[in-house]
Amino acid sequence: MFGFGKKKPAPQPCPNNPGRAAEFKVALAGDWGSRTESINGVGLLAAAVRKHGHRVKDRKTWLEHEETGYAFLPQLVDLVPLDDGGVRTVSTVQVNHPALVPEGAFEYQHSAGNTAAISIESGFENWVLGDFPVLLDAARPKPSGCTRLEMEFPAKDGTPARKRRVILGPVAHFRQHPPADKTEEHPFCPCCMFTSTAEAFKELLEESRFCGLRFYAARDENGMPQADCRINGEDWEQGAEALREYAATWPEAGFEFRRQYAVLVSVP
Repeated sequence: MFGFGKKKPAPQPCPNNPGRAAEFKVALAGDWGSRTESINGVGLLAAAVRKHGHRVKDRKTWLEHEETGYAFLPQLVDLVPLDDGGVRTVSTVQVNHPALVPEGAFEYQHSAGNTAAISIESGFENWVLGDFPVLLDAARPKPSGCTRLEMEFPAKDGTPARKRRVILGPVAHFRQHPPADKTEEHPFCPCCMFTSTAEAFKELLEESRFCGLRFYAARDENGMPQADCRINGEDWEQGAEALREYAATWPEAGFEFRRQYAVLVSVP
């Protein structure tokens, strides 16, 4: 038997992926009235991906991107009704790839909307715009859409020589009070968040595994820095501390945040 037409197995959620389900029904009620929504997270993610010109196959409980071999598993984590009838949601998108990340890696999407479907799809669209381009380049022999850095490490203690590639995604950036003259000594660019905190990620660079990195740094109106950092979906306090130190160096601009997704991969 050759196994033609054999179905590909669905990716299993990572043990630490807090997602509950991709398909569910929710009943909402308040002073504004009531409604019931039936949500299909796979369909919402497929719509967001296709909206931006990418082709995926719907496998009922997950999506397949045949061009690269990725499997995408969307799930809801949390849903909070708002007083005006809207909804705030937290979801995850897990990615699996037979060569790059067979064990899977996930990331969170935080969003809000007038309905649960609108909120979840908005979060998925942000994932398509911010994370998906990085994943696409990670699967290509030669990245073409994102900024990249490459580093070579010599053989050491029985570990063979290797080359590591850092693929840096588009940056979400907000400043409450942008400088009027726009003449910063070094304007913020896609490399800044990683190069300013690279020492914290040295041990990850020297490894060979896939690392999906979420950078989020902010500074409030009083100058207090805040940050989140995750590796393949898990909190990484060492990176968060480096990002807080980085945020403390920003020029005064009122409330400001910078967010980016990046991937570390080994180059064959």
